[in-house]
Amino acid sequence: MKFSRQQFGKKKWLENREMKYETFFPVEFMNDKEFVLNHIKKYGYGLQFASKSLKEDRDLVLTVVQHCGYELEFASNKFFNDQQVALTAIKHYPYALTYISDDLRNDKEFMLEAVRQNGRAILHATNTLKVEIASIAVKQNDEVLVYLEESYLKAHTELIFDIIKQNRKAFRWIPNDLLKDHVFISKALALIFPEIEKIDSFDYSKKDIMLKVVQEFGFLLEFASDELKNDRDIVSNSVRNLAFSLQFASPDLKNDREIALIAVVQDGYALQYISSELQRDKIVVLSAVNQNGHALQYASDDLKNDKKIVLSAVKKSGCALRYASDELKSDREVVLAAIQENSWALQFANDEMKSCEEIVMKAIKEQKGTIQFASKTLLSDKQFLIEALKLGCDNVLDYAPTEFIEDKEFILQTIKYQNVGAVRFCHYCRNKEVILEAVKHNGFALWYASEELQKDPELVVQERIEQCYYGSYVGVYNHD
Repeated sequence: MKFSRQQFGKKKWLENREMKYETFFPVEFMNDKEFVLNHIKKYGYGLQFASKSLKEDRDLVLTVVQHCGYELEFASNKFFNDQQVALTAIKHYPYALTYISDDLRNDKEFMLEAVRQNGRAILHATNTLKVEIASIAVKQNDEVLVYLEESYLKAHTELIFDIIKQNRKAFRWIPNDLLKDHVFISKALALIFPEIEKIDSFDYSKKDIMLKVVQEFGFLLEFASDELKNDRDIVSNSVRNLAFSLQFASPDLKNDREIALIAVVQDGYALQYISSELQRDKIVVLSAVNQNGHALQYASDDLKNDKKIVLSAVKKSGCALRYASDELKSDREVVLAAIQENSWALQFANDEMKSCEEIVMKAIKEQKGTIQFASKTLLSDKQFLIEALKLGCDNVLDYAPTEFIEDKEFILQTIKYQNVGAVRFCHYCRNKEVILEAVKHNGFALWYASEELQKDPELVVQERIEQCYYGSYVGVYNHD
């Protein structure tokens, strides 16, 4: 009988090694280098759940950041000053620069190499180095122009011209002051449109040239003459290229239904730039929210209370519920549609909907964190909290009444559902009964145990092995 149970335990152990863990690694796997690496390769995360010794293992960390540069955040701090590890992470994840030491970020040679590997790395360079290494960065990523000081760009216009030759799309990132400079804009556009005659004497009031230019750079409508801002051909072509250019059109053309539809079908947010009259137009608003649900915020109050429009908005973007009328925030069909698209939309429902267990559970099932939006009535219901735990919502105690947290029997009951939240509270981290019970169900609970209990880790591990794997243990656990 014991042999059979141990065989079952061995099978369970092997099956557990292949599982996906979202919030912890069982204590028996925390220091298992092969397990941790395989989990990260397979699921893209996990170093934060590994043991301290593995986070300090250079070979492991170097291998991990080759696959997932963002995992550098969870490595030992000593690697934040390790050039090879940092560059390996930056190659695939430029934001890894936010984790490295100031010494490296101020090291010119290091930052040059970082930018060679990933142009966007310049975003995290110090202001001084940002200017020095700009010429390298822009060759790899034209958007880098956005992150350079305008004063630098104005003093280095030849650099901008070189960039435009490489990629004309970089033109959109040129500072406005330069776009207003007649000499600069004429030379820049001549590089982009060599086929247009007399463009070297460019003027924003010339319709024939502007008609060609706005078809590729609609945002230049901002600098057009008032006459051209009221020209239907110019404005419609600008809007077809860039919906937001509608903001620069004349009041008359902002009230042009056809132009408004061209804009909002391309980008629903353009609804904010049309006339108040068209913001009351059901067809225009419906077209906008079908493109982007959040465009609902720019609709008239009457249309924010139109169920058809609001339903269309929340089905596209659940959190657009925040812009609906109070009446529709209490409409069951609307709220359900919203949380089906995005569970976080629950926060914008009215109190009545937040007290509906069915609706709240539906949200929690998709996003555990939405429990924070449940009503106080539900959060004061022990059975509701238990049901939430069954769905994997392991932070229920963060929102439970104090008397629940002080109820040891209730705490032990929550632990059965792999909830380690209870042991985070200091009066439980020293309670051996609670800690051992927690570890049986979730090895991550060991992190919250008091220093005294952590001094005898084998006892804790053995308890989990006996309860979870019936004494069958495949491997060696070394606690740090």
